[in-house]
Amino acid sequence: MLRLPDIRHRLVGMTNETLGEMFEAYDLAVDALDRFRNQHPREDRLIAEYEQLCLEIEREIVVYCSDR
Repeated sequence: MLRLPDIRHRLVGMTNETLGEMFEAYDLAVDALDRFRNQHPREDRLIAEYEQLCLEIEREIVVYCSDR
């Protein structure tokens, strides 16, 4: 919800399986991204890939909430 302040008010009242799965996927992707950022040596390709994945999931959530 912190990353999506424009739709935060919609997210508060929404609870369903689809949205829950999106949040779970986002949580897993963010955790992996944090691990990749803290690895030495850094895997810049993986970092870029997971940054993109997180953005895509955020966009999916915005679209999903906009359609409701």
